Amino acid sequence: MAGHKHGEAPGKLGPRLVVSIAINLVIFGSQLAGGLLAGSLALVSDALHNVTDVVALALSYGAYRISQRPASRRYTFAFLRAEVLAALLNALGLIAISAFIAIEAVQRLMNPQPVASGIVIAFAAFGMLANAFAAWLLRGHGSNLNVKSAVLHLVSDSIASVGVLLAGILMRLYGWYIVDPIVSLVLAAWMTHESVGLLRSAAHILMQGVPESVELDMVKAAMVSEPGVEVVHDLHVWALSAESIVLSAHVVVPHAQPQHETTATLQRIKRMLHDRFGVEHATLEIEDEDACAGGDCGQDE
Repeated sequence: MAGHKHGEAPGKLGPRLVVSIAINLVIFGSQLAGGLLAGSLALVSDALHNVTDVVALALSYGAYRISQRPASRRYTFAFLRAEVLAALLNALGLIAISAFIAIEAVQRLMNPQPVASGIVIAFAAFGMLANAFAAWLLRGHGSNLNVKSAVLHLVSDSIASVGVLLAGILMRLYGWYIVDPIVSLVLAAWMTHESVGLLRSAAHILMQGVPESVELDMVKAAMVSEPGVEVVHDLHVWALSAESIVLSAHVVVPHAQPQHETTATLQRIKRMLHDRFGVEHATLEIEDEDACAGGDCGQDE
């Protein structure tokens, strides 16, 4: 299993999110004006997608700031899951805007309308480059689910702008105005597909599922292989966020093992769990093998 990796320093993330928000506000205003002026649903859709980017990035920034707060008496694991909640809200917002775009696109398919293709081309190209730059600013933080959701918004909008740009070129060259709603439908379907994947990831964390990067049987085997360990049971692995893995387990040690050896065993297990599986916090309960004799300590629930 690969070692635990970290992205860039968290302190760089806040300012980059602020810059990305500013970029998307400019994109939204310009594309909305251009789409209304050109009569292009695809460009208006791209603009609306960008306003969800603004909301998504603002949520991401707020969640990032909250997640930096220390643990308290009421929130002993601190506020890391604020980022997961932000990712969940971002995905739901993207699905909602996709549904709106799809409804409008179907109406346009039944009644295609002329579009000022030159305006569409210019503003779509601007949106493509600006969103690509904003996504590039957030590079190196992809393992953070909250930032991953924000980058998904930015990348999807950059790709969406490529589709709108191509639609503008086709309308310009051949007068195929039906391409405008078709591109809008394709974008709506693609955004929904990507958002569902993000929803699954966020829900998996909130339901305290075993992280996808962790194989439970491998973790148990690695713990049992440590000297001084007889049995491991009641093993639970979950995540506070996409980057913070937590583990709890009962560890059975020989009855005659001295206390200092048991302490050393615990320290070795925790180091191994951190180095091999990226476990940031491990809670291990020690049990004597005699106390488990005839019981079910060797069985997991």
